[in-house]
Amino acid sequence: MKPARVAFVVNNLDVGGLEKVVISLLTKLDRMQFDPQLICLNGEGKLFCEAKLASEATLVLEKRERSYLGLNLDLSALAAIRQFVRQRSIRLIHAHNAAPLIYSGISSRTLSRRPHVIYTEHNQIYSASDTAKKKFRFYLKLADSVISVSHDLANALRLSAGWRRPIEVIHNGVDGQIFGMGRREKVRAELGVGDGTFLVGAGVVLSQQKGISYLIEAAQRVCARCPRAMFVIAGDGPLRSELETLGQQSGLGARLRFLGFRNDMPEFIAALDLYVLPSLWEGLPLALCEALAVGKPIVCTKVGGSSEVVVDGVNGYVVPAADPLALSAAILKVSEEPALSEMYSKCNRSRFEQHFSDHAMIAAHEALYRRLLDRSPEN
Repeated sequence: MKPARVAFVVNNLDVGGLEKVVISLLTKLDRMQFDPQLICLNGEGKLFCEAKLASEATLVLEKRERSYLGLNLDLSALAAIRQFVRQRSIRLIHAHNAAPLIYSGISSRTLSRRPHVIYTEHNQIYSASDTAKKKFRFYLKLADSVISVSHDLANALRLSAGWRRPIEVIHNGVDGQIFGMGRREKVRAELGVGDGTFLVGAGVVLSQQKGISYLIEAAQRVCARCPRAMFVIAGDGPLRSELETLGQQSGLGARLRFLGFRNDMPEFIAALDLYVLPSLWEGLPLALCEALAVGKPIVCTKVGGSSEVVVDGVNGYVVPAADPLALSAAILKVSEEPALSEMYSKCNRSRFEQHFSDHAMIAAHEALYRRLLDRSPEN
């Protein structure tokens, strides 16, 4: 039998956790069983080339929406998706986030031989307004199956979106081999810091979601008590200029550095003594999976699925969101207890291999796809 074609639908493949997950699926699904395709609604995105697909297996759109009966749509984009799905004989559509679900769901319902539509919720429901949640309850009906990246997020979908059917929970995962190759010395040498510096860092998109302003405030408290502490933040995003200004006003000087976008995250994380993720909301952050893979102690906030990655007092510390005092206290505790830090490091690598590797994530998706295809009328 020919491999079943699975079309992944995204806004684009810009830099972010969702996009990295999709790229892993596009490149690592078993090609004997599945033939991945890709539909982008808003251009290619910076990571598009990493998908490594033939041009005929991709559809890249630049949607231009107009209002139709209160719903913003691009009818030509709907038609293009419908044609692509029909001509490519797509068996499964896997949409990531709301707009891809709307476009792929509506398009597929106009076909006589309709593919099964899968929707993965990554974290949008947490930050949605009450009005947006009401609309999403309607949009979610376009999905035949739903995946959530954490158990906490699955509960949110049941409560906020009214989904009553089963939800498949599949944790995000990353390539442990790649992240295990990072060298501690490389980025530390670039920064001009030795082993005596307690290097704390985060690698994130610089957006409101990631709570970096609270990390800056916590850094002031930590540096006042720990002379060897230094903070580094890698990443770009809409708040970069604002956060860099806030950092300049903090009085931390060279003890707080913004490094911009980096394509060497394994090396960056390997250089750290502690990884911190002060998010205000999350689904299941890929950044924590990356820190686990490198075996770093972690401090994160109690949001979304973060507590499913880091268990407070077992392999790191989990603190309330938007609480710089609690954040600084946890960071100081790690700096003051090197034996505890070493224990967390060993625990995290083991925990990663068992639960958060890309092998586990891909195997779970493949098993779900097989079950859905077995139920298909074509079989």
